Amino acid sequence: MKREIEVKIELTPQEFKNFTGNKGAFAFEKTYGYFKNDFSNIKEGIFPRIKYIEGKKKEVFLTVKRKSGENTQYFEREEMEVKVYEKGNLDTLRELVKSLGFNKELIFEKRRKSVFKNDITICFDKLPFGFFVELEGEPKKIEQYLKEYNLSKKPRIVKAYRHLWEDYRKSHGIAEENCMFK
Repeated sequence: MKREIEVKIELTPQEFKNFTGNKGAFAFEKTYGYFKNDFSNIKEGIFPRIKYIEGKKKEVFLTVKRKSGENTQYFEREEMEVKVYEKGNLDTLRELVKSLGFNKELIFEKRRKSVFKNDITICFDKLPFGFFVELEGEPKKIEQYLKEYNLSKKPRIVKAYRHLWEDYRKSHGIAEENCMFK
């Protein structure tokens, strides 16, 4: 189990292009998030998911994230993750999680480019509803790179993309629960 500490910053399309330029390809990620029918696991702070990554190689991960408290500066959770080596197991894995009582499956897609530096991971994410950079690491490193990239004055986002999608859907009158590229 690891402690995950991160901050997201929304970028304009031009800022996103300036940061990412021609620095390698984006990997396509499809996340299957699981919820109890009454969404009570949100209040409990338990978030199981399956993540399928289609990049240089195809990878599948089973992850459970647990909320570890409220923080206005950083999004912080405990993360337990296991890599599943065969893509063929994806459908079985989806049914396995549902059989544990997490019957509500919501699908979330993004294109991600990850940069790994000095004890920090910087992810540039293109989502169906916007562009973001996510910095994950120790607070000191996050602050260092926010300053280096001139992002320290931009509003911090300290919640999951799933919650950002819910806010976006409500403000734009979108009924579709899944967040997918068309």
